[in-house]
Amino acid sequence: MKNSFKKTLKLFKYSSIIFTVVFWISLIIDDYVLFEKRGVTLEGIGLCFLWFLVYFFAFTIYYWAICTAIIVIYFKVMKRTKIS
Repeated sequence: MKNSFKKTLKLFKYSSIIFTVVFWISLIIDDYVLFEKRGVTLEGIGLCFLWFLVYFFAFTIYYWAICTAIIVIYFKVMKRTKIS
């Protein structure tokens, strides 16, 4: 089970990097018109960063909840019922 969490952590690192890159690229594409009209301000950057933290926190909670449930179900239920 410990080895499974290590693999899951490694996958989380890669998926969080992908999430970060996709989030910031989509934010720039989506809010390009807004950036042109109002310019890039410190308040705007702070607001974007705050939204990033909210989405990343939600991504982290969902990821670990799903992965933990799958690992626990596999090791506690599936391994016990497996006939060797």
